[in-house]
Amino acid sequence: MPTLADSRVAPPKGWDEFEDIVCSAAKNRWRNSDFTRHGRQGQEQHGVDVYGKDDKGQVVGLQCKNTCSGVTERTIEDEVENAEAFEPALRMLYIATTALTDKKIQAFVRTRSENRQAAGLFGIEILFWNDVWHDLTLDEARVYQHFPHLKPHAVTEREQPHDQRLFQEFQSVFSFVPAIQLLRDHDFGGSYPRKAIQPLFDFVEAWNQPDREFLDKGLQAALADLYRAARVMSNHLCDKTVPIGNGDYASVFSDQQRATGPRPEHVIEEARILNQQASLFVPIYEHFFRLCRSTLSR
Repeated sequence: MPTLADSRVAPPKGWDEFEDIVCSAAKNRWRNSDFTRHGRQGQEQHGVDVYGKDDKGQVVGLQCKNTCSGVTERTIEDEVENAEAFEPALRMLYIATTALTDKKIQAFVRTRSENRQAAGLFGIEILFWNDVWHDLTLDEARVYQHFPHLKPHAVTEREQPHDQRLFQEFQSVFSFVPAIQLLRDHDFGGSYPRKAIQPLFDFVEAWNQPDREFLDKGLQAALADLYRAARVMSNHLCDKTVPIGNGDYASVFSDQQRATGPRPEHVIEEARILNQQASLFVPIYEHFFRLCRSTLSR
């Protein structure tokens, strides 16, 4: 049974809500309810949106970046410079972002933090959405404060109708973020994080068996359509992409091909096919999801 920490929950779209979530997550991380948001909209914040004291009694600040596409090294440098003016002086600055984990940015932040601390300046760390979510789930009450729809209903799991339980399980395995969002928005001419597409393969591996069949015939027919489309999509990804770099990313354009010259025509064609297949698959997923929601809410 998936736990809250294991659930894949999409980050909020609004910056204001994200700052509230980061404040709650900070209270959980350092077991200190005194963390608070800094100032209000329109006021100078000196690179700090949330501040408080960590478990060692040291002042720490958090700068919130609601940027699913990630943060750049330049952005981090700018926020560090802004936070130098915060009073009292910080011991650590945390950049919290709604983006997926990025090893390159993590390495950059580690190096900059070590250099700064060696010079007697505050250190820096970066918290990606999965880090913020993990901290938030340390206190379920705070999770439900920001995500009330996740709060269990009064009925027990045994009493809950089969199809509703199955739809909840489906959402925990194959939610819109990150896999469907990537398939909808990504141009497969470029590389993509393999971790983001993994839910598609998890679904294909485990959702073609009797214990994951809906009792409602319409929902089961839609699930079967989705499963067939997911098999096609996953097969195309396996056939047309390969791991690149350290293996965290995949692309139709292999490292070996990159080293030998321009992108070959067959690579361009494979990217076109993947984009086409993704554009066919996403509406099937969305139809199934909406059908479940409308049918099970009656």
